[in-house]
Amino acid sequence: MGGEKATLAHNRLREALVSPSGKITLSPEVLIPEPTDPTLLLLQGSEIQKLSRKIRIQAKANAVFISGTTTALRTFATEQEEAKGYFPGPLPIIYCPGTSGECDYDDISDAGASAVLLPVLNGKEISSAADVSSGDLKTLFQTVLENGLQPIPECVISADASWEEEDVQALIDALIEQCGMEPTAVVLTLGLGEESEEEEDEDATVSLPAVSATLRKKIPILGSVSVLAGGGRLGGYTAILKNAGFTGSFLRSDCVPGFRMNPDLAVVADFWAAAISDLKSTKSKTFSFRSKIALGVDVPKAWYDYQKNVMESGALGETSMGQGDASNSDSGDFQGF
Repeated sequence: MGGEKATLAHNRLREALVSPSGKITLSPEVLIPEPTDPTLLLLQGSEIQKLSRKIRIQAKANAVFISGTTTALRTFATEQEEAKGYFPGPLPIIYCPGTSGECDYDDISDAGASAVLLPVLNGKEISSAADVSSGDLKTLFQTVLENGLQPIPECVISADASWEEEDVQALIDALIEQCGMEPTAVVLTLGLGEESEEEEDEDATVSLPAVSATLRKKIPILGSVSVLAGGGRLGGYTAILKNAGFTGSFLRSDCVPGFRMNPDLAVVADFWAAAISDLKSTKSKTFSFRSKIALGVDVPKAWYDYQKNVMESGALGETSMGQGDASNSDSGDFQGF
């Protein structure tokens, strides 16, 4: 039974994480906090359902990464499964247990996840394929598969090392050898690096690993995105990923402005609905946010107010470009995500 379920999960994920048109796929991470108050716990169920619908229907995400309790995971997955037979259909869910990777895989599978994100070497930075060769992931991978889930390894690669196409290929080959199988997908996360830790330069050029056409046709390679949205940074980074040959982007919860201080699921739902729609749009990235959200029937003005307040406070930095900014923030315009 576990094998059949894992195979079905593999097929769903491959279909979701690879765009037939060659566009980069967009899959957000949703971190669902655990309420300490029983009343808030009851109310959260409704918020999770609304969040699930918005990410599927309005954002039209390709897949979704969930961090939180299995109870929250089950609520999210149940709402997704209700979309069977409709368009858009249910999104495959990838559960994020953290760097330890210790969890009840049977419970996660039963809750509705299709895969589990597994940090290679417990999230330690990898400088070369030789680092991966020192580990053994076969037992863990087999355990995950036996519970009807697909294991998706995440490699945190050193920003100070060279990652040309042949280096990335060698890394994936070493990963396949240690896993005993070809993963359904692989997530590559760029480490901080020594220079980034010493000083932060917003204008610094992002140097990402190069993924060959041969490799991305064989295995979906997802790039991890943690840049704070605003001023076109999110769109710029995903464009760099596309140019580097990545199949898709794993949009971390760190992209949501102010989320760590105020993890409001309603705000998160509106953010991803607007941000992913914008990233998929081919239109100009300076647009009227009020006009955009007015197209939806059940899209509140909360995210517009929130984003406008954050930008006016200067928390996202300077967003004007060239000789001047033609957008009118008073009427709801702002630079793209």
